[in-house]
Amino acid sequence: MKITNITNNENVQQLIAHCDRDSFISVNGHIFPAAFEPYIQRIQEFEVFEDDIWVCSFLKSGTTWTQEMVWCLENNLDYKTSREVDLDERMVFFEFSAVVNKNVQKQVPDSIEQAKQAKRPRIIKSHLPYDLLPKQLAEKQPRIIHISRNIRDVCVSLFHHHRLYEKFRASFELMAKLFVRGVMIYYGPIDLYLESFYKGNHDKNRILFLTYEGMKKDQKREILRVNTFLGHEISNNALDTLSEHLSFDNFKNTPSLNKERCMKLIDKISAVSKREGLFIRKGIVGDWKSYFNDELIKEFNDLSERIKENIGIEYNLE
Repeated sequence: MKITNITNNENVQQLIAHCDRDSFISVNGHIFPAAFEPYIQRIQEFEVFEDDIWVCSFLKSGTTWTQEMVWCLENNLDYKTSREVDLDERMVFFEFSAVVNKNVQKQVPDSIEQAKQAKRPRIIKSHLPYDLLPKQLAEKQPRIIHISRNIRDVCVSLFHHHRLYEKFRASFELMAKLFVRGVMIYYGPIDLYLESFYKGNHDKNRILFLTYEGMKKDQKREILRVNTFLGHEISNNALDTLSEHLSFDNFKNTPSLNKERCMKLIDKISAVSKREGLFIRKGIVGDWKSYFNDELIKEFNDLSERIKENIGIEYNLE
């Protein structure tokens, strides 16, 4: 494990100038706030069970959508509980305590301990690259469901996420340029993250790879893929009902899914009087077209080509 303080890096200094974090580290090449470091050993040594299900993704890639699908399939399509209990309470965000700002960190439960104590079979969400996940994943080989999304839409969604959660104050253009350079508040660079899952030295038969674009194109087909991967059966009527439950309109209007209650808590802790948008925004493919100029299109095309050549993944941008 290689850990380096990168706070004085020129690009990182630009990031610091426009957010509420003041120091950063690189962990095996992945960027995190320095407050992440004390958690690394606990994360690496976390006990994994064979019946765990891990929902993994880079930030803003369709994670919440995938989480709810998996939870419903694993819990006999219990929509009553889904409506009454927030998704964040039904499924632990593994490294949440390690990446939130210090004010929030002091006032929320320890997420790694929550994951440890969760009832089996556990469903655990994480945005960590594969090489920073618990070492026992390689030995115990639990099922992993991974979702990715085209990097342009990830960047746009991450921009709004940073404004919402991190008081990010720079322009989208600066955010996008830092994104291409691999500099973001956590988890970047995205190409290194994707490489850790698609090319890492692990059994990929235990990983089901989804894409946001594939989910948007044919949600029922992807539900069936996940359902088969989990070893369940589902009737056509139940499939129709679940597909409707996972619709964007239902997500946006359901408090247990749209993170509205979570956001109110964070607003209170962070003393935010006016919030910069909502967690659930548009849920579309191609929103990047409203944000990108020709220069950014070229830079992201270059990054996309490197990703395609390195790991063989290409996304529908329409």
